[in-house]
Amino acid sequence: MTELPGKAISILVADDDPNIASLIAMECEEEGYQVEVVADGQQAILRLREGAFSLAILDWDMPMMSGYDVCKRIRDKGGRIPVLMVTAKDEVDDRIKALDAGADDYLCKPFNVRELLARVRALVRRASVDQNGGDHLTFESLQVIRSEHRCVIDAREVHLTVREFDLLAALMDRPGQVFSRARLIEKVWGEDYFGDESVVDTYIKYLRAKLDKTAAQGLIQTVRGVGFTLRRA
Repeated sequence: MTELPGKAISILVADDDPNIASLIAMECEEEGYQVEVVADGQQAILRLREGAFSLAILDWDMPMMSGYDVCKRIRDKGGRIPVLMVTAKDEVDDRIKALDAGADDYLCKPFNVRELLARVRALVRRASVDQNGGDHLTFESLQVIRSEHRCVIDAREVHLTVREFDLLAALMDRPGQVFSRARLIEKVWGEDYFGDESVVDTYIKYLRAKLDKTAAQGLIQTVRGVGFTLRRA
């Protein structure tokens, strides 16, 4: 069992398939997490409003309200809880739709339990990033406040998913330094990440789409054959 410091980390699992919900709950509890299970989207919304959870694992297809709609409503209300979408939908368009709705990660059924737990650990780890001082990063008009999970550009707040936020913070830790894709995966996705390095390019694209509408336009630069850096062209 994973040893967790201090207060136990609580996870909400929303899935109308009792077998899958029980499997996820059992495996997460074996890792030392506290888990609560609900069977539909409306219950998920209610519990997320009432309880203090560190992570929500949502099935896409649920009665009353889909996991997609739950995630979208959470984000529309300003909620920052990390969301892992678990679903049988495996088309690229579905993954993009989920990420655009505010999901921080996406796992297709049937899934490998080890991969599920690795993704859970990564999301929980990023959500509990150091909140003790030294968490304000600034570059030109761009500010990142780690402890508040806020990105501010010229006094205007820009919403970022957990993954986008951590990627930007990694670049802002060393402005001007060029980070390889492998290094960014290590810093943002963690050592447990199983996927392809092209995920970095995907999230760089998401970040640029948001920053390029602001005064931070063009700050994320590609260094061909090497990686990415934060600097003014």
